[in-house]
Amino acid sequence: MRVFPVDRSAQDILKKMVIATWPALAVLFLTVVISVFFSGITFTVGMESIWKILLRFLRFSFFLVIPVPLLPHVCGLMQGLLNRRNLRLIQIREERRPDRIPWQIWLIRPFQGIGLAMLIATKLIVLVQISTSSAINSSVVLPPAQFNLGRFLSATAVAVTTSLLLSFLWSLADLGIRQHNRKTGEIRIIGKYLSALLPILFGFYGMFSLFESHERLLAVRYIAQMVLALYPPFLFLAVVHKFYTEKRELLILKRLKALPIVPIEAQELTIA
Repeated sequence: MRVFPVDRSAQDILKKMVIATWPALAVLFLTVVISVFFSGITFTVGMESIWKILLRFLRFSFFLVIPVPLLPHVCGLMQGLLNRRNLRLIQIREERRPDRIPWQIWLIRPFQGIGLAMLIATKLIVLVQISTSSAINSSVVLPPAQFNLGRFLSATAVAVTTSLLLSFLWSLADLGIRQHNRKTGEIRIIGKYLSALLPILFGFYGMFSLFESHERLLAVRYIAQMVLALYPPFLFLAVVHKFYTEKRELLILKRLKALPIVPIEAQELTIA
């Protein structure tokens, strides 16, 4: 009987991904338990909520993760905007911190994704509101009880757009990409804090503005519902992106046309 060798590297990666995504699984389990025993907290209620919540998680995670392999192509397109005239992209190698997953992958990046998705969805809904001259209410924003093709396509477009934009910005931060002005010698961190704060702040502000006809407590409950629904898939995206960029680092740097340089003193950096 022939025994096929076990791919230890694939097993190690799978094990690391399971460990890194356990908060998403915990929130998903909590959401299922709450929806089974309590009404009015999640989008679905009763035993049927189990498969609906799991299907929603798998569907949204799929549309978030499927664009990640397109990241090198996105970098190839964007480098033309960032490498121009006296500006060029460089890579400053920094010591990798082992605690990056707990506070950044588990907390900051999922809420970046939620905020940015809400921001994009808000702008899309406002355009629909202007074109149809109709008011926006909670039934338009919250997931419907039945399948709706138009909403499904809109949600897919928002997920893909958010995934590509976040993957690009996260790659610049993870790989230590900076923009160097060869004329002035200035080195800028490209959108490090800008991309971290603005999607969250403006995203949640936009969602509150859509619920301006509702009571504040009701609006807060709707936002909390959406956070419970979106946190697991965006955490899954952050983990997949981390492992993908580590494996494809050389290809991404090649597409960005980033030149590696010797690390410089921190005080020479300025925030873009």
